[in-house]
Amino acid sequence: MSIDFYGELRRLLEQIPPGRVTTPRLLAEALGDARAVRAVLEALKREEFQWARGLVDAGAENPYGDFESSRPLEALRRLQMELSSRVVEFDDFERAELLGGADVAYGGDVAYAVCVVLDADLKPIESSEAVVEVSFPYIPGYLAFREAPAVEEAVRGVSEVDVLMVNGHGLAHPRRCGLATHVGVELNLPTIGIAARRLVGREGEPRDGWTPLIHGDRVVGAVLKRNGRGVYVSVGHRVSLQTAVELALRTLRDRLPEPVRWAHRLAGELKRRFRDKRGN
Repeated sequence: MSIDFYGELRRLLEQIPPGRVTTPRLLAEALGDARAVRAVLEALKREEFQWARGLVDAGAENPYGDFESSRPLEALRRLQMELSSRVVEFDDFERAELLGGADVAYGGDVAYAVCVVLDADLKPIESSEAVVEVSFPYIPGYLAFREAPAVEEAVRGVSEVDVLMVNGHGLAHPRRCGLATHVGVELNLPTIGIAARRLVGREGEPRDGWTPLIHGDRVVGAVLKRNGRGVYVSVGHRVSLQTAVELALRTLRDRLPEPVRWAHRLAGELKRRFRDKRGN
């Protein structure tokens, strides 16, 4: 499930009466989440919304806010809660020899996704690509609705993967449903979230080689330190946190575990190939 964010925004803007203006925050709230303000502002820079720029003023007095809306972002949050309720937080797989990595690069409204599979020696043996047009911007907490369609298409293209590392959070997410969890539950695959930036939580007391990431009253992930920089590891689906940490440490040679590092590299190469083709 996803939504056409720009189509939903257009429908709101078309409701503004002649002579009235609204604010970015009221538009974001009508979409279902005030945290979408930045996405609204970025959307208004697009050529397709040139006609509407005079209808939005952050400092407007008596702004119009009587929108009729289905509040689509609320529906996406409900879906995240439903997916989160289905997460399996123990090791539900037979082996972890073929480790996959998935990542996405962007060029405008096009997502370039790669899933790469590494063998026990951490050498790439297979990869799959997906190029998908996206109609959903980056909004904190909603990354999966931007990236999951492309990631899932790429993952479906590989013949076999035991455990998949996704460049994105798993349970270390406000609604316990980051990209790794979203993909894992929808594809019923063992997944691990790997991220370079923290989305939620605080660091606890260091343990053997890692530090717990605590959100509320529970441990939602782990922080691994390498050269003073942290990488955030969390359960996606069908993997325990202990195993997620062990696999991440086993494959960590640089800033990111090798499956994700390879996926990041190959996604960038895929984007450049398409850019070069257009240039020719």
